[in-house]
Amino acid sequence: MAKVEEILFIIAVISYLVCSGLYIWHLITRNAMTAKLGTALLVFGLTAHTVALVLRWISSGHAPMSNLYESLSVFGWGIVLFYLIAERFYPIRAAGALVVPTAFIINSVAFVFYTGPEPLVPALQSYWLWIHVSIAMLSYGFFALSFGAGFFYVVQEYLLKKHYQNVVMAFLIMFGLLGLVLGLWLGSTWANPAKIADPVTGAVSKIYATSDWLKIGAGGLLGLTVALGLGYLAGRGAAKPSFSKRLPSLDVLDEVSYRGIAFGFPMVTIGIVTGAIWADQAWGSWWSWDPKETWSFITWLFYGAYLHTRLTWGWRGRHSAVLAVIGMVVVLFTYLGVNLLLSGLHSYGSVG
Repeated sequence: MAKVEEILFIIAVISYLVCSGLYIWHLITRNAMTAKLGTALLVFGLTAHTVALVLRWISSGHAPMSNLYESLSVFGWGIVLFYLIAERFYPIRAAGALVVPTAFIINSVAFVFYTGPEPLVPALQSYWLWIHVSIAMLSYGFFALSFGAGFFYVVQEYLLKKHYQNVVMAFLIMFGLLGLVLGLWLGSTWANPAKIADPVTGAVSKIYATSDWLKIGAGGLLGLTVALGLGYLAGRGAAKPSFSKRLPSLDVLDEVSYRGIAFGFPMVTIGIVTGAIWADQAWGSWWSWDPKETWSFITWLFYGAYLHTRLTWGWRGRHSAVLAVIGMVVVLFTYLGVNLLLSGLHSYGSVG
């Protein structure tokens, strides 16, 4: 069963890779057949991914959310699911050129950390595992959808105003931030810090040597450099009057970006509450200002501020779109950066 699960996950990742190419090609050519093929293949990949997660659950005897591979897999699965739902109701196939490759990258990173089914550490042996983690991962999927729509809102607005240099700058900033985050992750995989596990809580403390920090910095610099190069090429290709016709209208992009956060914020709120209940049962404390708890709270405050500025101050358009893009960077650090770079109660073996 574990082998079948691995094969299905590989099929899903390959499907997401091909879909990324199809969605990007659709964005360039506006070929309707390419878009339909991309959607059909994405549904196929999601189906294979879903079956893989179910088989993982059955073979391990617990929800597939206990280590970095499993939680990344659920994260990527949620992004694809909510994108397909949004595509069903809104004309946003152009946003798939950003959202689907993001899902592919996340699932590719997950495969790097692939391990067979493993028993749970004591603190994770609770039904709260699948409740808390699944809600958190699904909220991140909504935020990823909002990020894609928000970014293309900024690009579309600049194109309509003929600010073509700003289009290039937007791609440089977006690619640079994502490249830096992924580069730091890459550097953290090169590093080999000493790890000390708490026998009671299962928390793993990491002790980084100077050489480890140099590897992490080198990974960040490499990711930033490569991403800036790709961002410049993509920006130059998008900075053309005709590209505006290939994107959804500003109203559609603004609505999708807002809806993603409007649905994601209550879910991340529930995720934090269920996490606090679980923490009280596992460690005897509702809140301990663990790095993951702190950054989850920062994420909650950020998206709460987004909704406040929109509903109370009337922010629309570019202001909200920029916040949606920045929010995804906060989410990625909360999810990946904290797990890989910081120590705490949420660092369990391959999770941290």
